[in-house]
Amino acid sequence: MFDYTLGKADWLANGLPREGETVAILYAGEVVDADPPTCPLDTPVAAIRQTLDSSRYGFCLVLTADRVVLGRVRRSALDAAHACATAEQVMEPGPSTVRFNTRAEDLVQRLAKRDLKTAVVTTPSGCLVGVFHREDAAARLGRAAT
Repeated sequence: MFDYTLGKADWLANGLPREGETVAILYAGEVVDADPPTCPLDTPVAAIRQTLDSSRYGFCLVLTADRVVLGRVRRSALDAAHACATAEQVMEPGPSTVRFNTRAEDLVQRLAKRDLKTAVVTTPSGCLVGVFHREDAAARLGRAAT
């Protein structure tokens, strides 16, 4: 037997297996793109530009070696940045994130209300799970992205 001392909420927020009533609920962490553009702090702006040129994303997430989200580099920030600058110099630190066990339907509605297309999903310790796309999740839920 295994006792998870941090509790049920933490268990679910980390995307660990579940049973019972919650199995039927689609969580944000189950509908993410687990491989969005990422880079370490010391990545040159030129390399980030190249990565984003062939990407559906308008940003690159800045991660530690352990995949903790440190910041986000927006494509728009790259326009004015010197090619020798690094991700650390142009990133927005500490982007907003949501947990794995956020209900996908609720997140679709919240993003639509704020006219946002994506949300970064992390574990409680800040490790990247992936990027939630409002349209992808709405399609999976069988409804309009509103």
